[in-house]
Amino acid sequence: MRAARSRFVLTASLALLISAAIALASLLPALISVRLAKSAIPEEAPLSGEARDDQTKHARALALTTAISPIVLATTTPSASVVAALSAKPAGVSVTSVSYSKGRLLITGTSRDRQAVNDYREALETDARFTSVSVPVAALIGTQDGRFTITLGGSF
Repeated sequence: MRAARSRFVLTASLALLISAAIALASLLPALISVRLAKSAIPEEAPLSGEARDDQTKHARALALTTAISPIVLATTTPSASVVAALSAKPAGVSVTSVSYSKGRLLITGTSRDRQAVNDYREALETDARFTSVSVPVAALIGTQDGRFTITLGGSF
């Protein structure tokens, strides 16, 4: 009786071991494909100092925009130009910051595609307030991952 029980336990153990090996062999291709796919995806780099500065500037610009919204309604020449530039923004374009210096507006943002940046440039060129509209060629051909900078010149 002991010999039969030992043989049964040994046979059952071998059967379980073989089924575990078959299960492992069937899951191995999936494991390998997941590992290869993970290695093909570039790791997200931590934010550089410049990107962190951009985020800080963006947050500050949003806070200032909220704080000076009553002043913007006063229709001073620079604020009217900023409002005109932002209202010309087409769908798919997101403005992240606006910088003003005498006679110059610098608009920085992102877009879903290069055509949206081109549409924005064309809309700004039709506005008589702006004497010059300058967009780097790299933004127009789409090599900057959707980021763009537009420089507007005028008497504001």
